[in-house]
Amino acid sequence: MSFAVIKVENLNFYCKNQTVLRNINLEVNKGDFLALIGPNGGGKSTLIRCILGFIKFQEGRVWLWNQKNSEFKEWFKIGYVPQRAGNLIDHLTPLTVKEFIFLPAHWYSKKVHPKRFELLVKKFGMENLLNHKVGELSYGQLQRAYIIRALILEPELLILDEPSVGLDFFTQEVFYHTLGEFHQKGLTIILVTHETWLLTKWVNKVACLNQKLFFHGDHESFCIFAKKPEFLSACHQIEHTHW
Repeated sequence: MSFAVIKVENLNFYCKNQTVLRNINLEVNKGDFLALIGPNGGGKSTLIRCILGFIKFQEGRVWLWNQKNSEFKEWFKIGYVPQRAGNLIDHLTPLTVKEFIFLPAHWYSKKVHPKRFELLVKKFGMENLLNHKVGELSYGQLQRAYIIRALILEPELLILDEPSVGLDFFTQEVFYHTLGEFHQKGLTIILVTHETWLLTKWVNKVACLNQKLFFHGDHESFCIFAKKPEFLSACHQIEHTHW
């Protein structure tokens, strides 16, 4: 029996009298690998921020593990990589890469398993950068550090907002393969992306968003839906031919 890790009910969000999200109903079940797709400005990142409680929506409800997101306390269950994370670091930040990766452990007073740390650092090729200052990293290196940080506490849910921006092709391949491995071990994943061509073998659910939700279902059904005129008009910027 499926269990809803996230449930969004009748969510509406307005900004400066403009509708950004309209009547969103979305359910993410334990073990899903959901690709959240749609054109730029379609509201994908806004929806993620509403779910995580970063911004307040005017109407509707969001549940996390059957708790209202406004009352949810167990944030260590969620790993999150924000959109364009590499732009969020001040180059004067004194933290080393290792200290940066371990921040969630300090926030939530949790221990990091040494083997988990070693595995992630090796997979993303950061072994020789751990003692470097975060501000010294390239954009792609910093993006990898954010991804490791999001995974370090072995979250039950991983939310990634266009995480492979700035990663070279080889690192993207390693990244998506690693996500697939974690998903097979039971990790629930939401991936906001335009890079649909890399995801076919891993994603099992797709949600297509452009202010309202035009599709939410399994990957196979989406491939059929993507050929319909209503999808082409709503989400014409998505490279649906790669699915």
